[in-house]
Amino acid sequence: MFHRPITGHRLFFAIRPPLSLARQIAAAASWFDVPEQKRRPEHLHVAIDILEDHDRVSTALERDLKAIGDAVEAAPFALQFDTAVGSDRSIALRPRRESASLAALHQRIAVARESAGLRARADYRFSPHMTLGYRDGAPFTQDIAPIGWTADAFVLVHSHVGRARHDVIGRWLLNGNDDRQLALF
Repeated sequence: MFHRPITGHRLFFAIRPPLSLARQIAAAASWFDVPEQKRRPEHLHVAIDILEDHDRVSTALERDLKAIGDAVEAAPFALQFDTAVGSDRSIALRPRRESASLAALHQRIAVARESAGLRARADYRFSPHMTLGYRDGAPFTQDIAPIGWTADAFVLVHSHVGRARHDVIGRWLLNGNDDRQLALF
């Protein structure tokens, strides 16, 4: 038997649903046709910003990324996914409407990352979704009953590529003010 080699280490900022909701989402995706390719509930997330893969993760890189997390301020916000989308390689939940708050959080993290001299993954384009698993199949789009929660934190994840292992190495509460709401008064 051959083992897949570790191809690297991937670091990314993300929003994760509460674990109880992640378990419900995973259970509700029971129609998913390749069970061994499903994401485990603790791996479900919405990527906000992803760096290039690394052969190893240095203490300095971790420190720089944690400083980015420390510098970002945002208010809690509602997230809602109401569409299941299958591509020829994955199934994901997507929102029909853009979340201005999620886009603003992405922008704040990306600006802080760039200011620190760190580059995003070359093929990364911010497109909010939560991947449920991987598969080969025909593309589809299906409306679903809305799944949502209030995002009250974001995390820094160290993904051990090829090993299905995610370590959360930083977590920040979203407890700032929403500038757009303040502007109304």
